[in-house]
Amino acid sequence: MIRLARRFLDRLRFRQKLILTYLVISIIPILILGMYSYYQSKTFLREQALESFQRNVDVISESVQSNMDHYETMSSLILYNNVVQRILSNRYMDLYNLYLDFNQFLNPYLNMLMNLNKDTTQLSIYTNSQLPEYGEYINKIDRIKALPWYADVEQVKGVKWYHEDDSLFLAGPFPKLYASDRSAVTVSEDNVLYIRVNNRTLFADLPDTLCQHWVFLVDGQGASIYSNHVMDTQTVALMGKIQNSQMGETSIDGTKMLMIKQAIPRTDWTLYCLVPYRDIVEDSGSIVSATLIIAGICLLILIVIISLFANSMIRRLYRLNNWMKRAEDGELELRIQNTSRDEIGELTDRFGHMMQRINELINEGYKNKIIQKEAELKALKSQITPHFLYNTLSFINWKALRSDDQEISHMVTSLSRFYRTALNRGDNIISVRDEIINVQSYLDIILTTSGHSFDVFYNIDEEIYAYGMINLILQPLVENAVKHGINRKTDGGKGLIEISARLHDDTIEFSVRDNGPGIEPQRLAELLSTPTAGYGLKHVDERIKLIFGAGFGLTIEEVEGPGACMRVRIPRQAV
Repeated sequence: MIRLARRFLDRLRFRQKLILTYLVISIIPILILGMYSYYQSKTFLREQALESFQRNVDVISESVQSNMDHYETMSSLILYNNVVQRILSNRYMDLYNLYLDFNQFLNPYLNMLMNLNKDTTQLSIYTNSQLPEYGEYINKIDRIKALPWYADVEQVKGVKWYHEDDSLFLAGPFPKLYASDRSAVTVSEDNVLYIRVNNRTLFADLPDTLCQHWVFLVDGQGASIYSNHVMDTQTVALMGKIQNSQMGETSIDGTKMLMIKQAIPRTDWTLYCLVPYRDIVEDSGSIVSATLIIAGICLLILIVIISLFANSMIRRLYRLNNWMKRAEDGELELRIQNTSRDEIGELTDRFGHMMQRINELINEGYKNKIIQKEAELKALKSQITPHFLYNTLSFINWKALRSDDQEISHMVTSLSRFYRTALNRGDNIISVRDEIINVQSYLDIILTTSGHSFDVFYNIDEEIYAYGMINLILQPLVENAVKHGINRKTDGGKGLIEISARLHDDTIEFSVRDNGPGIEPQRLAELLSTPTAGYGLKHVDERIKLIFGAGFGLTIEEVEGPGACMRVRIPRQAV
């Protein structure tokens, strides 16, 4: 795996490696900060939700307690009412007084309390006195003695809340009251007040945030007093499981939940609130989205900054690499400019110094080579004594004229012109006119000796005559055309050599073309690279490049049909 990763990195370009390194270094802290922010926000939301649900549970508890206090106050209005106490303790001797107490006080009073508390489903006084039963208000105590809660209520002072068979009620014995002289009023202790209420009214103010969750009110025996869900099998099973669970985070049937429980004062009841944990942290999704968006924006900004920084550095490397490629392709005279002072700048400066030194060495080598070639040419020229040669040729021409041999005279005259322009008084620079005369003289001699076996066509632009060039450039081309072109012609037609010269902007272009058999492709590539025994084409090309630069020289081209074409390109310059 490490080897594959290393191989992958080795194949990347430096710019890609640089950006990848910056991204990795930058993304890691962003991811760490993002994860830390997410978990901190999640923890904060959990604590905030826990506090919110705890407040809601407190609200429920206070609401339940308030409603219970309301009914306990109602019970106090009955238990401690002197008239009610008197009616319960009085032994009526006639039914008329009983009728008056029941109809003028007890019934209106209890009706008033029932109307003020419409959620009261039953209000009854169970008595052991001689009073007759009167609707639901007055009943014999024998009706409740067999009930389970009766034995407990005898021991209660005041009232106590009970839950039985889905019924919620409070009950309590009537206390003893004393007259103003502190003598006890005879009241039976077997008088019990019973008030049954709609248990849903205790939870009338359930907060909306808890309506979608589980809320249970359970008594000391584990029986459900209230549930905001239908008490089906699943709800009953859930209620049974939470009673053995600790407050806080818990897991029920694999579901993570948050449970809050709180005891109801003066009762053995416990209020349970159960909230799925996913509902608490569901808002964390928005935090995750916000975190990802912020991280994405930061990453985009970072990528832009990294790209700008990387480009500023890579651009200089690309420029340096481009200079090196141009130098590799032969463009050695480069203008290398650099203003930076970092490591890349130092590398660029050193490359510039190296190219400058290479150019100095090349120029020195070129100069030495030019000096060597010119020395060889001068040595060749020095073998000929101009005055002796010219005098001899003049004498031969005089003898030919006396003998009326015009052909010999013409050949001698051409030979004289040829050597005069070739030697050029020892100067390497000659006018274009004299170079053309040199070629014409050479061709006149060749035509004479070959019996005019081929034709010569001149296409010279007269504008070029005023400019200068290196001597002995065209003659080797014409000699090569005669020797390897015209002399090897086998198709039976007459040979033709065409010499052209044209002015192109700041350059002069010469061409020598023949209609011989042409040059083989493999031989074509060797003519300018392989040295020959004499003053060949490679030597001509080297002389031009040494004097005028690498942009000028000799080229050999393939032509349509038979023959070959050699072109010389030199700069336009005055003699």
